[in-house]
This record gives sequence, structure tokens and C-alpha cells, in this order.
Amino acid sequence: MNFKQLEIFKTIMDTGSTMAAAAQLGLSQSAISRQLASLEEQIGRELFLRDKGRLVPRPEAHLLVGEVDDVAQSVARLRIKIGDVRTGAFGEALVRVAFPHSLSTTMLPPIVARFKSDHPRVTVEILSGPYDAIERMVRNRVADLGFVRLPPEEHSFDARPLFVSGTTCVMPAGHPLAAKQTIDVNDLARNDLILLGRQRVNRNELEHELRRMVPTYRCSLEVHSVETACACAAQGLGIAIVPSLIAEFFRSDAIAMRPFLPDKVSDYGIITMPGAPLSWTAEAFINIIKTNATETAP
Repeated sequence: MNFKQLEIFKTIMDTGSTMAAAAQLGLSQSAISRQLASLEEQIGRELFLRDKGRLVPRPEAHLLVGEVDDVAQSVARLRIKIGDVRTGAFGEALVRVAFPHSLSTTMLPPIVARFKSDHPRVTVEILSGPYDAIERMVRNRVADLGFVRLPPEEHSFDARPLFVSGTTCVMPAGHPLAAKQTIDVNDLARNDLILLGRQRVNRNELEHELRRMVPTYRCSLEVHSVETACACAAQGLGIAIVPSLIAEFFRSDAIAMRPFLPDKVSDYGIITMPGAPLSWTAEAFINIIKTNATETAP
């Protein structure tokens, strides 16, 4: 037997006839009669006495109707739960996302707003920190997904590339180097530098190039977010070398931005734990990030 047969049986018991049941369920009377006959055949007993076109419930029908009603209510609750799962509104649904400080106040809020409009009952927990901290959050399952520069330092993550970015030099407005269209390594001689991400691969590569070309380069400030680097550059504390993707969020009259040559292109994207399927809501969050990446691509 199937739920449709039980639903028809219950409706006949409630309404008293196949005609009324057909009207309530939006089916033909012949379809109602066929389903009822099939149910009785599977049970091996007639549930109704046919009396001049009328259906009179037998005692067996009254015996079953209470149980069928319980099943109907359970199926109704199941359908609601399935709908909740489909929309990401089940229980205390939670998506934990880890982003760099500089993006958690710029790129991320519009993405969260877009996600919440589709999934209003899902709680989003925003975690932030430098890339190495984000990798630890994902590895320790504190965060479901993290936004990092690719490849991550730990190569065991599942990675989904989303953005490509070059490198930008940020300096105070009016700085002599702002008169140039581009900045190269030699221009940085005798200038204080603001550098990101000590002991990371990209930072090591940059310093190797600086030492090779400008042995006298000076690292004046170590910072851990592009936002901090741009703010310090605005105060005349040095020239920041930062990813163009993130620096664009901090353009202001207080600073000048110039492309850094030779341009070093980096990939950025989402990391997750390998072999650990994400919830549908977490996948939906990533899809919105992908949509945002497509819409903002040059």
C-alpha cells in the first residue's frame, strides 16, 4: 500500500463518499474508486459495504482509521521538515564562515544579506583572522568554510578558486612615487615598507625579490590585514604592498594606489575540510559568493 491510498481511505471516512473525497482531493471519482479497491485487495478485506451507491464503513474501517490518521499527521510533519531542509530553515541551522578581517567588513556583509534574504531562518556566524588562523578554524571545524589565498599553506583542504588578484602599492596621497603610473621593486629603495603575512609563502617570495633587487629595503611595519596596511599608509608610515582585490575596498582621498610590477597574480577562494560534505545551506552560501565573484569580475 502507499500513502495516496491511505489518504483516499481517510478522506472517504471523513466525507462519507467517493464523490466528496474526489472533490476534496482534486481527483476523479473513478480514480478514487480504483485506489480504494486496490487498498482493499492488498488488505484482503472489504473496508466498506457497497449499498446502492453508498459506502458504509465496516468495523474494520473504523479500526484502521485512527492509525491512518496518525500516519497522515506524521507524513504532513515530514513534508514540512522536507520543505525546511530544502530551504535551509530546519531547526537551529547554522553556517560558520571565516574571512580575513579586511573582507569581513567590506565584501562579506552584502553576501550575507543576499544569503539571508533566501534563508532567513539560518544563523550565520562570522569569524575573522589572518589566513593561517582561518586555516586552523577550518581544520579544527570551528568554521565550515574559510576564505583564503590559494593554495593554502596546508594542502590537504578542498579548495574552490573564486577570485584572481594582482598586487598594488598603497602610499600617502602626494607621495613622490604617486606621480608614477606603476611601481617596481627598484622604486622601493630607501622607502619604509608595510608588509603583510610574515612567514607565509607569498611574503617570503616578495622579500626574496626585494633582497635581490634592493638589498637596503626596510620593513617598517608588520600588519595582518589590508585594511590596517592602507590606514597606516594613509598616515605616512610607509608604502604598503597588498593584494589589489582587497585594496580596492579601501580607496580614499588619503591614499594613492599604483600597480606593482612585476605583477604577482594570486588566486583566492574557499577552503573546506576534505571528505566532509557541507550542509545544503553552506553550499548555498558558497554559491552566492561565486555569483558575487562573477558579477564583480572585470
